[in-house]
Amino acid sequence: MTDRELLELAAKAAGIKALRAPDGVLRDCTGDDPMMNIFASKPWNPLTNDGDALRLAVKLRLDIGFEKLHTVSVWSDPQDGWIIEHCDDGMGADISEKTRRAIVRAAAEIGRSMK
Repeated sequence: MTDRELLELAAKAAGIKALRAPDGVLRDCTGDDPMMNIFASKPWNPLTNDGDALRLAVKLRLDIGFEKLHTVSVWSDPQDGWIIEHCDDGMGADISEKTRRAIVRAAAEIGRSMK
């Protein structure tokens, strides 16, 4: 699944009206007046923004756990199970990035299961 698909499904799960602006940036237009310029809406990308990822996890009541030294797990619900992201021990291991990705993947699974 592409990052774009992950973000769109995660937004769906959280009830966020995420629209892609002409510049390619996904923006949170939830509650905005339909006549409002999309560029006035704030960018939304929980894959790169810690605050967006935390708000997504809180809204969906996701459980986040850290096991071993370089593993993050996110529990979305008993039906979807654990979403696990591993960080390698080498250069570039970024537990924050992996945590954000696990949150978005769990949210996307919830969004995928919604009709």
